[in-house]
Amino acid sequence: MPSRTLGYFLGSTALVCGIAYHAVQQRHQFYPTVIALTTSKINVLVLCNEALVFTLLFGKLCKKIFFGTLREAEVEHLYERSWYAITETCLAMTIFREEFNVRFVALFTALLFGKIFHWLMQDRISYMEQTPAVRMSTHARMLLLMAILGTLDISFLFYAISMSVQRGPSVLLLFAFEYLILTSTVVATFVKYALYIYDMVQGGRWEDKGVYLFYLELASDLFHMVIYLSFFVLICTYYGLPLHIMRDLYLTCRSFRSRVADFIRYRRITHNMNERFPDATEEELDRTDRVCIICREHLTTAKKLRCGHLFHFHCLRSWFERQQSCPTCRSPILPPDGEAAAAAAAARQPT
Repeated sequence: MPSRTLGYFLGSTALVCGIAYHAVQQRHQFYPTVIALTTSKINVLVLCNEALVFTLLFGKLCKKIFFGTLREAEVEHLYERSWYAITETCLAMTIFREEFNVRFVALFTALLFGKIFHWLMQDRISYMEQTPAVRMSTHARMLLLMAILGTLDISFLFYAISMSVQRGPSVLLLFAFEYLILTSTVVATFVKYALYIYDMVQGGRWEDKGVYLFYLELASDLFHMVIYLSFFVLICTYYGLPLHIMRDLYLTCRSFRSRVADFIRYRRITHNMNERFPDATEEELDRTDRVCIICREHLTTAKKLRCGHLFHFHCLRSWFERQQSCPTCRSPILPPDGEAAAAAAAARQPT
């Protein structure tokens, strides 16, 4: 434990012991002592600080168990996302300011604590996909973490929903929305992990992996967009304009629109690849170094793009899932609209 953290822990604990001793000396009995500790604003602040210290220590322990040492990229992403989460919560407090109390602080702390481990889980699994050899213990820890986070998310979600149904709209609507998003994140991450494992079992040659990942991201964005819009309407109905989700709502809608556009272009390109892209002849193959620039393997057969570059058929299909331009010269795969219309008109003319 770093000396600064240790000093903060010891100082906070000594302060708690001091106020507890002072309360005991004044009240002499257990129940009056508890009342004194929980009614004084200074005492409550000291106790909340001590709870925060234990939360940080517990978080460090969980981080050590599930992740070990964090990579520099993971730490950077963690700070960026935490800053946005805290800023959005401060904006949310303007809507639920009448319900701001110790319970709200505790619920927010638990939410931020859970979000941190969701972010780390996503980054670590993305890193595992790019690592050739991963220990079995790492897989076991990630599976255990996903199970724990999923269970906690669902438990908090049902608690927030049940309390909202019993007592009417409250700040718990915010937490129900947040835990629903986190639950969907765990599910999407688990499916992504399962696809990664299946691809690894196939020796890294599963051609349809990118297609399934694309559909997963598209479905995830659609679900998040529906949830954000529903929450937006709900909060506008009972409270007012929810400024804290405007950024996430905009980014989710933009991401979904972009994915739908990519999907349409992908379907246009791949639905008749054999007819759209002719097979390369032996003379054309001999004029190249017979290496596919996408997979870096030898070319025995290849498809030729409009620009003249040659690639494997399955490599092109995988490439089109993310890009619709030539991997070598970046020229567009599909002809411009004007050229496409002229070609279609010429094809319709009788010969």
